Amino acid sequence: MNTLQETFDRALASAAEGRFDAAVSDFQAVLALRPDEGPVLFSLGVTLMNARRFPEAAAALSRAVATQDVEPLWRNCLAQAQYMTGDFAGAAASFEAVGEPLGDGAVLTWARAAAYAAVETSTADTALALYERIAGPLAEDPTTVVREGFSILVAFKRLAAARVLGDWLAANTADDPVQAHERRVLTEQDIDRAPSDYVEALFDNFADRFDEQLVDNLGYDAPALLADKVAALDDRFARILDLGCGTGLAGPHLRRFQGRITGVDLSSGMLARAAERGDYDQLIQAEAIDFLRGASDGFDLIFSTDVLIYFGDLTPLFAAAAGALPSGGVLAVSTERGEDGWMLLPSARYAHGEAYVRQASAPWFDLVDQVEISLRRDATDITPGGLYVMRRKG
Repeated sequence: MNTLQETFDRALASAAEGRFDAAVSDFQAVLALRPDEGPVLFSLGVTLMNARRFPEAAAALSRAVATQDVEPLWRNCLAQAQYMTGDFAGAAASFEAVGEPLGDGAVLTWARAAAYAAVETSTADTALALYERIAGPLAEDPTTVVREGFSILVAFKRLAAARVLGDWLAANTADDPVQAHERRVLTEQDIDRAPSDYVEALFDNFADRFDEQLVDNLGYDAPALLADKVAALDDRFARILDLGCGTGLAGPHLRRFQGRITGVDLSSGMLARAAERGDYDQLIQAEAIDFLRGASDGFDLIFSTDVLIYFGDLTPLFAAAAGALPSGGVLAVSTERGEDGWMLLPSARYAHGEAYVRQASAPWFDLVDQVEISLRRDATDITPGGLYVMRRKG
């Protein structure tokens, strides 16, 4: 029989090897018998942070700092976990209670946490003054702090506070299609698609860190999952379109179909990254619907992931896709799943209900396969999605 120390040591080893579920199980086994063991609670909290289970991490670390002989590092880690759950006031308080000098990164996170908490009850200028007081000589450019704060507050659904920062940006920065649209989204719900200049600028700015953010941080694997669904239908397509190809994440998965692959995207920055992968026979900068309308019967498979999230009304896109496919051609798409119809979200993405997708595509397509998936991890939860494989009607 393992002793508690052996179980704890095994948990530490598992955590060091990245086997987080096994580590968590062993830490919890120790805590079942020693519920107030500070080092075990701390180790559990850090492991949960590494597993990106931030609410659970914050809970474990809160218990750790309530025990005896608390080390400053424990409060520092608690503050980081609280920040990652959107508890900005709690994070600021925990950083302040650390009781020893903080590293530069922790100081900046503390300053941001305090500012984002303050903007919920005060002005943007007041929040920025607090940020600068805490950050001192490390303070970043105010526009950067506000711009990133706007996105963070939207992600955590603190929309009133986000509007305060959005108004500051409108008053203090040059015209920016990304910020202009994202501010507009917080007050208008009847926008039926994202403007092309917004999408182009968003992804040009995002291209260099897109793969790391979407795949490594958010656990995005829709291209692989959708390609598997298509492969269950047919294993060869002569003419393949990756619509909204981005950096080419789908390219390696489309090669299995042994056809000529064309990638289309609005963003030149994303296309440059796709070219580096070497999976595409042709790359074209174009808007999705415009391109489809000029590609009569041009493809046997149209494959599109994370594109429909920038369209509310899908009817024009389905109609254009139908025109680019022959009878029996395949359309494979992903969506962010909604309840009914289509809905513009505070994130500036669109969610679509399953019944709506079926109804909007029905004039041109027969639905062959549909499955619900976990699309990505977001700030507060797992984003639900849907995969759809359709055949062009004869």
